[in-house]
Amino acid sequence: MRKLLSEQDNFSNRKYLKSIIIPALTGIIMLFGSCKRSNIEKINAITSELNAPSMAVTNTEIIYSKNALIEVKIISKQINRYADIEEPYTEFPEGLFVEFYDSTQTVTSSIKANYCIYDQTNKLWTAENDVVSISDEGDTLNTEFLIWDEKKGKIYSDTYVRITNSDGIIHGTGFEANQDLSDIKIKNTTGVISVENEN
Repeated sequence: MRKLLSEQDNFSNRKYLKSIIIPALTGIIMLFGSCKRSNIEKINAITSELNAPSMAVTNTEIIYSKNALIEVKIISKQINRYADIEEPYTEFPEGLFVEFYDSTQTVTSSIKANYCIYDQTNKLWTAENDVVSISDEGDTLNTEFLIWDEKKGKIYSDTYVRITNSDGIIHGTGFEANQDLSDIKIKNTTGVISVENEN
């Protein structure tokens, strides 16, 4: 009888231990599993916050050519390309210098800026901070913000702009022109234009 009770006690103890140990082990496994998932999520979040470029190069010259003729030359100290994102772009954190060429391989104009971003999807270049564009005739455009539409061959801005040419200095807010700085249309013009005395 005592042996039978002892066996029943052992059986109930085993049953009791199973009812505690199995859920406890399951909880521990789930905890470690969630910790691993949480760590991966944290790593992904940190990586996305860092937003490291997929490619970075220094002291680079890029040449766009057609039929073996140079159309555009870009020189930059630092280029960061972000290709592994939904909207890929290229950043020029230390600025860039761009030259535009005609069919005779003559430089028609140039653009210099201290910072630039290239939107690869829409082919738009956004230049900022001390942007200067100079035509082959010596016309000079100064602004803090300029967009070059590569597909249309146009440059434009909706911010303050100063244009210096043989006629004098023109100030305005917003402009549009061809990338060679021809056919300039200045909005909200102000400023002094010097006119030669014909006497």
